[in-house]
Parts: sequence; structure tokens; C-alpha cells
Amino acid sequence: MKEQKLTTENYKGTRDFYPEDMRLRNYLFSVMKDVAKSYGYEEYDGPMVESLDLYRAKTGEEIVGKQIYNFVDKGDREVAIRPEMTPTVARMVAKKLRDLPRPIRWFSIPNLWRYEQPGHGRLREHWQLNVDMFGVTSQRAELEILSLACDILFAFGAKRNSFKVTISHRSLLDEFLLDGLKVSPNQAHEVSKILDKKNKITEEEYVALVSKTIPNDPTAVSKINLFLAATTETLDQIPGIKEETRNTIQTLFEDLKTIGLDDIVYFDPSVVRGFDYYTGFIFEIFDTSPQNKRSLYGGGRYDNLIGLFSNEELSGIGFGLGDVTLQNFLTAHDLLPDFANDSTVYIPLLDESSFAENQNFARELRKEKIAVEVSLLSQKMGKQLSYAEKKGYRWILLRGEDEIKAGTVTLKDMATRNQWTSSFSEALQKIKEELSK
Repeated sequence: MKEQKLTTENYKGTRDFYPEDMRLRNYLFSVMKDVAKSYGYEEYDGPMVESLDLYRAKTGEEIVGKQIYNFVDKGDREVAIRPEMTPTVARMVAKKLRDLPRPIRWFSIPNLWRYEQPGHGRLREHWQLNVDMFGVTSQRAELEILSLACDILFAFGAKRNSFKVTISHRSLLDEFLLDGLKVSPNQAHEVSKILDKKNKITEEEYVALVSKTIPNDPTAVSKINLFLAATTETLDQIPGIKEETRNTIQTLFEDLKTIGLDDIVYFDPSVVRGFDYYTGFIFEIFDTSPQNKRSLYGGGRYDNLIGLFSNEELSGIGFGLGDVTLQNFLTAHDLLPDFANDSTVYIPLLDESSFAENQNFARELRKEKIAVEVSLLSQKMGKQLSYAEKKGYRWILLRGEDEIKAGTVTLKDMATRNQWTSSFSEALQKIKEELSK
């Protein structure tokens, strides 16, 4: 009986990264890292597997209950593949809290897993830039985090009108629900979850869910809608909102003008964020393109997360940007560069006697930080040039019979189709001059 072969399909909701895909991924990571480092943030990483209790404590109920990849290990411990990075960074900071100079500015690009239905901008496995600051209670931390979050998109070439930031405050919704609508804490929690998914359900479903959660108040939907339509100027008309909360929000927007972000950041009470650990400002960044009109990433302030591990409290604020939504944004706005191997050299093997000398040339090129591939098999010129073209090499360094006799090389520029015959040192200088432009 013929042996059945294994499938070549990858696990649902994951991606295979072929070399051309890795060029894109490395580009995304390098730009994000450069921006984070330019603000003084240091890179860290943590384990892929954590104790399940770490996520039970503060991660949203939907993630822990439905989306988390968890199992019992061989030591009978309940563990999970990380669905997010914030609990891990909080644990790591708490572990060395007394040794770390403050403020603590860290970033990471972890691999994350969630068991959810794959769709546009959503997979089961993805990478996510996480940027976090600990130890600053003033709103200057919000200003820096928002500025950094916007600068990442600007670094990719985004225009100011290609995205917008919507921001609210966690206390705002809590005060409105508990003191304004006078619902119970459990009802307030349920309403928060409904509002978090409001844009993903129909109006009829939204009304039905609110009415079911708050059955004793037939005006609940209209009151909530009035709250959702509030501006910084009309917050005093919303019942239950404390003066301190209003002043906090209004002050932030005044400060945003000083750093030139007031035309990008908008107040929006409907911003909820599904994680239970947020305690202050929360924000979402949206793509404004009609073909990709969705949330790109978000974050906020969490002041109680360190307290899960330590008696000492330490404020935190941060955001997470997924690689899938970022790539969709860059595609929608035509911001992805050409990832051809335009800085690399290919050396064909046209004569067996050239093999050793070709290796010497490659060594000299690599000393100059120029990537080079050397053919290990002697083949016809046309076949090797076709291979180099398919691989996208910018330069071809040829040593045929004539060049061997004359002690020269021929350098072919695949971008312009121009070529020059010279000494190797002159060819090397030519490549370096072109790459420096």
C-alpha cells in the first residue's frame, strides 16, 4: 500500500515565511526597533510559555476563556502559550523592581498566539511590537507613548491623514455606568464588553445585549449613546462623571497641542479596550483608508499590574502593534518598498579554474559588508544570469575566459544593464560608490 504523505499546508491561522516574506518581516521589525530605540527604550524578551494563572489574573475573559492555548505540562502545571506580552513584562519588572533605574523604558517584538477565527488583520499566530514605560505617573508618559506610537507610522512614510488616534479614559466609563446609570459592578463589566465589540456587531444586536444586561432601565441605550457622543466640551453634561476625570482629559488634549498631535488624536468615549488591567487613559489607532478601515493597534495605562507580584505599586503605560495589521496598513497606503536584493552581488562560475579566485573576491566583498553569493557549480552563462535575475541580485561579477587571461573582471549592473571591465579593486570601489548614494 502506498504510503500517505504528510500535508504541506501550514496550521490554520499561521504563516510560512519564505525568504521574500522574511525580507518584509525583518524590514517591519527593524523600523519599529529603530523608532523605539530613538526614544531610549531597551529591548527585552520573555518565555513563550507562562503559568496560566498569569493570564487568569488580569487578561480579558474572552481571551482566557476562549482564545488561549493552554495545557497541563509533564509536571502537572497549568501553562499557556502567551496570548499577549504585558503580563510577562509586568512579572519581569516586578522580579527586579529594586534594581531597575526608573523610569523603565522597554520594548519587545514577541510571537503571540490566540485561538480565534482567522480573518482580515487577525491570525492565530502573529508578532507584536510591545512598548512599555514604568514609573511615571504624570501625563507626560501618555504624551511620550502617543508620540512614539505615531512616529512608528511616520517612519514607514505614513501621512498625517492616513490614520487617527482615538483616546478615552477608563474611569470615564466606570463613573458613567456606576454613578450615572447606577448599575451594579457586574452590569458595568458586561456593558464594557458590549461596547468593546460594538463595531463588530449590528445595531440590533447591540441594543438587544444592552437591554438584556440592564433590563430595568428602558432608556439605558439612549443614555449610553449620549455618553458615546460626548466631546471634551460636553462631558459636564454626562451624569456621574467626576470633575477630576474631566480635568484630566481636558489637560491631556491641551498638552497634545504643545507636541503637535492635536490634529491626529481625537477624544472618543467609545474606546474601551478589552483588557481588565487598564486603569487610566486608553487609546486606539485607526487606519483611515476605506479598504482597511479598522483598528491598527492600541494601549493605555495600567497602574495595578505590578501589584499582582509585589507589595510595591508601580504605574505602567504601553501599547502593542501587530505585524499583520501594520502590513495591511502599509499595503493599503502603498508604503511597502521593493525588497529586491539591490545591495547584493552574484559571482557566476564560468570556468572551473576560477573557483578559488571567485572565493577570494567574495571574501573581500564581505569584508566591506557587501552580501555576495558565489556559484558552486560551473554552468552556461545564460543559465547563471537567469538564476541571478530571478533572485533579484543587483550586481553580477563575471570572470570569463577573456577576463582570466587579462586579469580583469566584468561588473554588470542588473538595474541599468550597464557593464564595465576593470580590475577587481576598481569594481569593488564602483559597487561601494553606488551603495553609498
